[in-house]
Amino acid sequence: MSWEAIGTVGEKIGLLAIVIFLAYVILKLVAGFLVDVTIWSNTDTQEQSGDPTDAQESSDDSVEAIPGLHVLSEVGDQHRLLDKNPTEETIRTTIRGLDWVGGFHQVILVTSPGVSLEVGGSLDPDDGLASVYRDWKNKIYRVTREPPTTIENMEDLLVSFHLGDGRWEEMYDYEQIPSSVT
Repeated sequence: MSWEAIGTVGEKIGLLAIVIFLAYVILKLVAGFLVDVTIWSNTDTQEQSGDPTDAQESSDDSVEAIPGLHVLSEVGDQHRLLDKNPTEETIRTTIRGLDWVGGFHQVILVTSPGVSLEVGGSLDPDDGLASVYRDWKNKIYRVTREPPTTIENMEDLLVSFHLGDGRWEEMYDYEQIPSSVT
């Protein structure tokens, strides 16, 4: 079909609108793919310093989709994929390097897409700390009944989860949150 074969101006405008819309959708898909590739590429080549200020900035909406150590600050406004293959030392250094008194942070260790353990909050008594375990595939969302109280407690939880030794589940009593809440 040629452009001249289209009869009315309205039909031409309609066809042009469809083409523009399809181009927009394709560009969004390609841009999303390139952002994902960039995140992974940058974490592959980035020096693994463990310093949260050296982390890769990310705008991904689903932190739990990307395995690795994530830091969210400013009540989730700032997200950094710190390290896709963290070590025990990286986890401890990251947690120690954050301002837990004056800031509000979440440190999330994702072991596989949808499976994570998070420690976060603030040492400010008005906020407090918490730990959350998520397994989206199995619809598990558990929160500590009593919160961690120290930076060392948070370190120990994430390190145990990272090592897969199961001690994190014995350190605190986790309560299943009903699926209607999540």
